[in-house]
Amino acid sequence: MPDPLPDDIAPLVSTASAPPGTERHPAGLKTLIMTEGGLAFSMYGFESLLVLYVVNHLLKPDVLPHVWGMSAFLPFVQALYNAHTPNALAAAITGLFLALIYVTPMLGGLLADWRLGRTRMVLIGGFLLIAGLICLAIDQTFLIALALLLLGLGCTRGILPAQVGALYAGDDPRRADAYQLFVLGIQVSVIVSPALCSTVAQNISWHAGFLTAGIGMLVGLCFYFIGRRHLPTDTIAGHTHKKVRLTATEKRTLLILFAILPLLAVATISNTDIFNGYLIWADRYYQLTFLGYNMPASWLVSMDGFVSTFTVLGIVAFWRVWNRYRSDPGEMSKIIIGSMICTIAPSILALGAWIQPGPHHISLAWGIAFHLVNDVGFGLCYATGMALFSRAAPQAVNSTVVAAYSLHLFLGNLLVGKIAGLLGSLSSPVFWLLHVVLAMAATTLLWLFARVFRRELSRQA
Repeated sequence: MPDPLPDDIAPLVSTASAPPGTERHPAGLKTLIMTEGGLAFSMYGFESLLVLYVVNHLLKPDVLPHVWGMSAFLPFVQALYNAHTPNALAAAITGLFLALIYVTPMLGGLLADWRLGRTRMVLIGGFLLIAGLICLAIDQTFLIALALLLLGLGCTRGILPAQVGALYAGDDPRRADAYQLFVLGIQVSVIVSPALCSTVAQNISWHAGFLTAGIGMLVGLCFYFIGRRHLPTDTIAGHTHKKVRLTATEKRTLLILFAILPLLAVATISNTDIFNGYLIWADRYYQLTFLGYNMPASWLVSMDGFVSTFTVLGIVAFWRVWNRYRSDPGEMSKIIIGSMICTIAPSILALGAWIQPGPHHISLAWGIAFHLVNDVGFGLCYATGMALFSRAAPQAVNSTVVAAYSLHLFLGNLLVGKIAGLLGSLSSPVFWLLHVVLAMAATTLLWLFARVFRRELSRQA
């Protein structure tokens, strides 16, 4: 895989810690970006294949009976989502799995804070992910693979962002910039991984595509092992044998942060749907012939990564220029702006589906416009929200709370697993307008929430 840190970003990462207010970042940031890049290559590679693999291969009558444990698991999913068609079942299984991968990081954060430490947890998680992707390459061990992947992602997803925050003092203005660069490492991997993994899957087999995704985690794990000396020393609360007591202010802050999560989940629903209903819809309605080649629908995830790489760079550059002439608007204001932009994205798909109805009639120009607008909005929401949680969370439970930030993606995927099942019963324009209405309602509530808790959510709080 290519270096997740582009040449124009690498000069920002120094080999030693820099004082607050300068443009250079600690060396540990590069280690974490490289590791997250490898993790993202692995995660986005298999996620871009998952729903299509389930609907086009796993649920086939000659394959499904041989999957271990599926005779008990499938009725559970059918009852939970009222899903009985192949599309609805694939969306439900994918939505449930993608939701749960944002719950297990909380458990990983607790273990890291209280028992094992962050570095050890990441190393354990990397090995679990590699084992899970090997099992995913075998039809019979599909459910075992999902369990291993859930555990592995639980050990890594929340820990790596928390380690980024630990590189900086609480008032260091480089913190938000660091998280944008951290997210950029993810975006670069997304450009390569889905296109490569889906091409391998199409030309060789689904199983080979999943194994290709595992290469990314192996490379990322090697970078983490070599560069772990640049990371802050782990502080394990459980070793103090003292019960950590949060102050009343800290408890109130935690309640406020957790109350934001469901609003973020609904506000960014069109982005969450990209790995689920959107891929099923795109496979049916987009014109996917490119230079005479019928490209896999999963290539759209790579296109999204390509577009979002530039939108992240644009966001970083925009706020740097803005801060030279005006005061920073604050994290909640940036989140609300991003949420407002997110409401526009699905309306583009609704318009495209109305103008060009019918299977394989919709031009990819509509898709490019959707990804461009969506990536700007989600980029503002996600990275800024991560910075808000890292700054505001009490230090005694910081890893756990930063990991809990992923709960908005858990809630979003649960919702998407249900909404994607409506693809067969709603017309395309109505399906995407439903996303618009939900996002608009969440944005309004976020704005009201920010006004009520303005003092608590400010940097001075």
